[in-house]
Amino acid sequence: MVRFLVLCVLWYSTSAMTNNLGKQILNIFRYPVTLTLVQFAFVAFFSVLVEKLGWGRLRPWSREIVMTTAPLSGFQIVGHIFSSIAISRVTVSFAHTVKALSPLFTVIIYRVFYSIAYSPRVYLALIPLTVGVMLVCSNKVSFNLVGFVCALGSTITFVLQNIFSKKLFTSPTAADILHSKANGSANGSAGANTKPTMKKLDKLNLLFYSSALAFSMMFPIWFYSEGTTLLFSPRTPGPIAAVGSASIPTAPPPAALYVAFLFFLNGTSHFLQNMFAFWILSLVSPVTYSIASLVKRIYVIVASIIYFGDAVAPLQSFGIVLSVVGLYTYDLAKRDVDRWEAKLTAQPVLPGGA
Repeated sequence: MVRFLVLCVLWYSTSAMTNNLGKQILNIFRYPVTLTLVQFAFVAFFSVLVEKLGWGRLRPWSREIVMTTAPLSGFQIVGHIFSSIAISRVTVSFAHTVKALSPLFTVIIYRVFYSIAYSPRVYLALIPLTVGVMLVCSNKVSFNLVGFVCALGSTITFVLQNIFSKKLFTSPTAADILHSKANGSANGSAGANTKPTMKKLDKLNLLFYSSALAFSMMFPIWFYSEGTTLLFSPRTPGPIAAVGSASIPTAPPPAALYVAFLFFLNGTSHFLQNMFAFWILSLVSPVTYSIASLVKRIYVIVASIIYFGDAVAPLQSFGIVLSVVGLYTYDLAKRDVDRWEAKLTAQPVLPGGA
């Protein structure tokens, strides 16, 4: 029990660090795609370092591994780019409150495209969640359309990743891990395979190959969108007005060394939060992990408000609390959700998919 609580504190803290450092970087260095690319690079680098230290073993490249991790990497690229753009435009607390809508989109997609009918308890749980997010978005001071749309896009992308993983990964635990990673925490799977004869990937291999492949696939996107500017017209963007944040830098643009140091801290915490998530899931049941993940989201929201000194209106505060209540009630009704989702294992993962 003590080990579990210590790991939870470490998981929550590294997740909050990743988000807050990411926001701090984007306040002074307006390249969200670069931030996402660097995060993938750090996860791959630290995975190799772990192997070199003798704490794990990476399997050799194979076609099966690439085919297994490529879809996951694609979802990760789109979801994390949206997430980085979102926190460059809105506060971390705002973005994570919007991301709390993931249960709503999960239910909608299953209901519309797979004709799954849930119990009234599930639908009732979504009411306070949706109203809470609407109240948070009602504050014109902290609301930014681009930031809101990107936070929403990130949420939907990771919901689709979770649905896809139900078919791609044969282990239910693997799908659960991928779902929690999509929501701001870092997640992966204890095993993944596309063929019954393929040995499952452990947490270190899945982290390494999904991140390394995501880095490779994303590099052309980065080069086109931000790379040409950084490489051929090098300049450090000046401070920008971070919506809703009281701690906006007003000094001249920071030195490149300082920005690099922030990137290092962000990449390190990003890798660690993934590893802590794996270790926790190996100790507890999926239900306990789901509750711990809910507490983590609350921790990240509160930590970001304190860290940046964000001004939160009473209506927004009530909206955040209402969203938390909605998440909790949905979590209580999640057994009904899981039971119906389990019936889809023999169906195509996405509409029209095979």
